[in-house]
Amino acid sequence: MWPLNLLRRRHWILLGISVLFLLTYSGFVSWGKVALALEYLADQPAVRQRFATPIGRGEAIVTSFMFVLLTPLALAAAGGVVAFIAAIVAGILRMLMPLRDLPDWVFVGVAYVGIVIGVWLARDLWIGPVWEFVGLIAKAILIATQ
Repeated sequence: MWPLNLLRRRHWILLGISVLFLLTYSGFVSWGKVALALEYLADQPAVRQRFATPIGRGEAIVTSFMFVLLTPLALAAAGGVVAFIAAIVAGILRMLMPLRDLPDWVFVGVAYVGIVIGVWLARDLWIGPVWEFVGLIAKAILIATQ
């Protein structure tokens, strides 16, 4: 019996990440496109002078470390907020719609579609600050890794 048949999904993911690390470490896979993308994002007008102070490198290291550390928690909190809003909208839809016999997933699905459409329609309000934030993080990562 092949021993890799007993591995679970998380073992395969860990094995894939390890192989990817070894390939990048040995030079078979290049991060050149990632570096170009980071430089492009960091070259925004609002971000260019952000870490130009004498303590800019330390600030960039702290910013990139906090981004890596706190991003999973922020994504979990944002997902919880979206689920809470979807539950509220689904409850309101169930109360207002005459078809109350439908399963819950129909109302929740309609609520999620409504949230996605609402976020897409309001993209002019949030896309600028998001690009600035992504540029700030890219600049911090570039400075911290130099």
